[in-house]
Amino acid sequence: MHEFFNFFLKRRFLFSFILLEFTAIFFSYSNFETKRYFYTGSSNLIIGNIYNAIHQLRRYFLLEIENKRLIKENRSLRNDSLSYKIKKISDFKEDNVEYLQQYIFTPVKILNHTINEKENYITINKGSIDGIKPDMAIILPNGIAGIIIKTSPHFSIGISLLNTNIKVNARLKNNKNFGTLTWDGVDYEYVILYDIPKHSIVQKDDIVETDGKSATFPEGIPIGKVYSYQFDHEHANYIIKVKLIEDFSTIESAYVVKNLFQKEWGNIQLYKVENN
Repeated sequence: MHEFFNFFLKRRFLFSFILLEFTAIFFSYSNFETKRYFYTGSSNLIIGNIYNAIHQLRRYFLLEIENKRLIKENRSLRNDSLSYKIKKISDFKEDNVEYLQQYIFTPVKILNHTINEKENYITINKGSIDGIKPDMAIILPNGIAGIIIKTSPHFSIGISLLNTNIKVNARLKNNKNFGTLTWDGVDYEYVILYDIPKHSIVQKDDIVETDGKSATFPEGIPIGKVYSYQFDHEHANYIIKVKLIEDFSTIESAYVVKNLFQKEWGNIQLYKVENN
């Protein structure tokens, strides 16, 4: 009996949807006298509300189905994209070019996140049993969100891009000059890009994107656009205010990015540091 109850509890929305569908069919195909009765006087308001509820529920289910389909489709497109693979050339002939899968994208739901603290975090609905590990990137449909810092079997927490302790390698798309991106804790719509060299040509609305110089974020993911900039004479470089593409107050869906070569990357970087 307990299992039977759980079966209906887990599918309560589906059964509610089916019930309302049958109600709509009944009203649509009932005889004229029945319709006339329901469509007169105060009953008109009642039946209108019923149809409105059915319409809204239909929209909810259809949007949920469509969103799941789009997320699955986007994941496949990202996983199959040559932009996220490493080119392997065996004998310098174009016909012998192979591509090694470098990144795997796992769709997740954002369960909780903050934007008004100095140190904001993101909680997602997948954890270690789904292959999520610390140091994996969290990216949005249009932008980046943060980096995983802790996991449990079913959930994970990431440090948000809107956290004054995070630093991300980023570059100007038009000239590939790179610097360090961080949040100043002031406005959730903007981040700051530092260390862009003085010879760079910077223009308003230039795209700022990930530069791929770390093992965390794939290369070329748009982050935002140049909103304003000023030259720092003391350090001889630009300080650029970047307006984020994504509105962090409304984010719901994301991807966790696994770099299949992250461990190898880390080992070779460690060797470089130890031998300098």
